[in-house]
Amino acid sequence: MDSRGRPREGMPRRTFLAAALAGVTTVVLASCTPEPSPTGSPSPSPSPSPTFTPRPGPDGLPRLTAMRRSRWGADPYALGAFSYDDVGSTEQLRVALSRPVRDRVWFAGEACSTDAPGTMQGAIASGEAAAAAVAVRAGDDERVVVVGAGLAGLTAANALVRRGLRVVVVEARDRAGGRVDSVDDDDFGGSAQLGALLVGEDADAVAELLDEASVDTLLIDVPATALATDRDWVPIDPAGVEAIAEAHDWALTQPQDVSIATALVGSGAAAALSSTPDAHGVRATDWLAHAISSGVEVATGAPTSRVSAVSIDRDRLRRTLRVVQGRLGDVIDALTAEVDIAVSSTVTHIAYSDDRVSLRLGTGESITADRVIVTAPLGVLKTSTIRFEPRLPLTHQRAISLLGMGVLDTVWLRFEEAFWRTDAPSGDASASMPDADAPAATPDVLTVVGTSPTVAAWIDIGRPTGEPVIVGVIAAAQATRLESLDDDEFQDEVLAALAPFATATD
Repeated sequence: MDSRGRPREGMPRRTFLAAALAGVTTVVLASCTPEPSPTGSPSPSPSPSPTFTPRPGPDGLPRLTAMRRSRWGADPYALGAFSYDDVGSTEQLRVALSRPVRDRVWFAGEACSTDAPGTMQGAIASGEAAAAAVAVRAGDDERVVVVGAGLAGLTAANALVRRGLRVVVVEARDRAGGRVDSVDDDDFGGSAQLGALLVGEDADAVAELLDEASVDTLLIDVPATALATDRDWVPIDPAGVEAIAEAHDWALTQPQDVSIATALVGSGAAAALSSTPDAHGVRATDWLAHAISSGVEVATGAPTSRVSAVSIDRDRLRRTLRVVQGRLGDVIDALTAEVDIAVSSTVTHIAYSDDRVSLRLGTGESITADRVIVTAPLGVLKTSTIRFEPRLPLTHQRAISLLGMGVLDTVWLRFEEAFWRTDAPSGDASASMPDADAPAATPDVLTVVGTSPTVAAWIDIGRPTGEPVIVGVIAAAQATRLESLDDDEFQDEVLAALAPFATATD
């Protein structure tokens, strides 16, 4: 351990590239009603269907027929996608956040996880841990309120119900699920997953829930090629990832934490990269930019100027993932079956003493309980949305302040044909289904190198069924920028970002 309590080797953190998508589903702001009238077991109701108006795309693109997008950074019940390690963050901050306050108030969610922060796995584990701690201290007739009907909150609630406690889950949204947002839409095979989408192969708790809910997943390959500016597919050069690893090693020797951006300069790793273009016009410096845009920013939802260089796990920059091939909301349906949930309420104030807690709602009404588990996301805790009385201990305040909250969004697009697949048939792309087990002529994950991408990566989610459906991943500053655009402006931006793949060569 160093003087800051960090291991001298890279701390276990989430993988880069699409792995961060698995971490979008973490926790959600929930709220509370007065002596709530539980709704029973509400399913994750679909988001309102917007009126979709296709616009003319760049020349050469088939007609866009459907679009769905997320806006997690602007969502008042989320204010971000998942937590990340900002400069100065330590594993101990997450531990501190998970500690009980007077044995009355607990926090749970991915931000409290040290093993898998920013992931569904972390949310589940944190919910289970909080429930176990509450159960040890709670009497037989105690009442526990769980604030939040996302994955962490529902996991905690189910664990407490199994232990025989009286439990009510309260939720700010009009649905359960939090950032598991399965939007019903026949254009996307029945539903589009606007929240969690990818699952790590080591996420055992998630895999168990998926299996119980009969939700299938499909293995996707780690991308080996990227599209160069000359429209050729070129092998991904490890120079960028290696430069980040060198910056990480250098940061470990420094007296205090620094950002990845600072470490890349201070270590000399960035300066050592060649700026001479190869036959495709790609420079070694371009591969560093590629590793940042399609790796660091996707994994954290933040720019390298904010992400801790010490906490980057250089051994997990790339790994194999599984993409959800069904309705992830079915997992939420299963978790809501045995718990009482009150939706469409907002907690504004939590007062706690040595013997009880009181929660006040936006309506001015209140509810009293013996203990509470708060699964509001870190982004919400950073605001004054929920006031605590007395104020939280300084250790909790410090953790909330120093841990970062990233922004990451997805956009689902359906076209008349899958023009980005070099092996796709013309016309009705679903008429001739490609062999899912055969090597793809184009990769499952599409990225560009040599330019600053608006969309960090594209996932060809429709390939297994032959459907002309693709999902874009938008991260960090680009996500924040695009969230401010209306649907027409947004559509123009993402179609322009996808257009280069229409003219790619084998």
